Amino acid sequence: MKKGNKKLLVVALLLLITATIGTYAIYRVTSTGTSSVDTAAWKIKLNGTEQTSTTKTFTFTNSNINWTKNTSAVANKIAPGSTGTITLELDATGSEVNVAYDVNVKSIKIDGTAVPNTTGFTVALNSSDTGKLAYAAENMKKNIVLDVAWAGADTDEATKDAADIDINGKTIAIEVEVTVKQDLGA
Repeated sequence: MKKGNKKLLVVALLLLITATIGTYAIYRVTSTGTSSVDTAAWKIKLNGTEQTSTTKTFTFTNSNINWTKNTSAVANKIAPGSTGTITLELDATGSEVNVAYDVNVKSIKIDGTAVPNTTGFTVALNSSDTGKLAYAAENMKKNIVLDVAWAGADTDEATKDAADIDINGKTIAIEVEVTVKQDLGA
């Protein structure tokens, strides 16, 4: 190859490289930016206490239950035939989303021991154990009511009396678990 052709080849290569870099620079764009979005508020109170977790377990004892006592029992005591209610207040006022809740009676204990079925002592939800609170700017409250009953044992009289006497003078503890979460409408 001649010296003149080499120079021409070098010049052609330089022009090609320059054209490629220039073209690349024309189509290359770099930009930066920021974006922000506000999140919806989540405020849940159970029985007046703000919750930081989605599940809360409450323990109710004799004094937390609104008793309609058996008239044959002395003042401030319950006996077979007594009924009562436990009321849980779910307050989602201030939340900016729909709220779903689930209530579950975990256990009934008498002096720390699980209540046997023979006692006739029951706790049941007054209405559904699950529900929803639709978002509203104000008053997102719901009272959840549980019915408590001491019907007495469902057996023969001697077994019934023995079961009732076994409960006599002891403390009743009812564990209720409430779970709240955002209702995604699914």
